[in-house]
Amino acid sequence: MKLSEIKGKEALTVLADLIDPVSEIIKDEKFKALLKTKEKGSIAKYLLTNHDKNVIKILALVNGEDPETYEPNLLSLPLMLLDLMNDPDVINLFGSQDQTKESASSGPATENTEAK
Repeated sequence: MKLSEIKGKEALTVLADLIDPVSEIIKDEKFKALLKTKEKGSIAKYLLTNHDKNVIKILALVNGEDPETYEPNLLSLPLMLLDLMNDPDVINLFGSQDQTKESASSGPATENTEAK
């Protein structure tokens, strides 16, 4: 299931439940560095190795399952993870973190309007 397919009250519940696992992953500096490489295999391996509980929780929530009892099998897990990583809404969710940081520039140059 894609994030955009979750609607209404269920969307609010899923969003609330996603905040903690997504926040944990986003805070990880190595994950942020890997995200910039756009090497999905390396990103997936890192997530599965270092954020396994968060990945399971995210996949369970997105698929409408209980995170406490969710047990994807070995063959479906990589496909679900890659589907999630290819979801434009997920890309925007993780990619938007770079846009919120201050940049070296304070904005576009403007013309001086002071009278001479």
